[in-house]
Amino acid sequence: MGQNEKSYKNVCNTIIDLDESIRFVGRILERKVIAFSRRQNSTPLLDEELGNMAHYQASVKASLEEMFDESLGPTNWMITSKERVKLITIFPDDGLLILSTEPSSDHDEIINKIKSLDMQL
Repeated sequence: MGQNEKSYKNVCNTIIDLDESIRFVGRILERKVIAFSRRQNSTPLLDEELGNMAHYQASVKASLEEMFDESLGPTNWMITSKERVKLITIFPDDGLLILSTEPSSDHDEIINKIKSLDMQL
């Protein structure tokens, strides 16, 4: 694992510890998950193939958002709320930060905690 990957893994570990409702944190660069952290007592809701497709879908949604940047400004974050999980996508400068949380999570609080971290996402 390279130095950047270790750094991204540390970020994922730090973020997952911010709130008990966070199930998964992943860092996406160039439409690929390069680092992630999963809560130990959290059973994945998707198998590996569907998980990869969900990560790819987040990347595609993010790139579609870019067409509105000139008129509306860049996207800060997106939320998708499902019956069994809430998906949060945050837009750091060089890729995506994706989270899955319990559906009852306070996504505003989680996003604010992440934004207050004094580290490179």
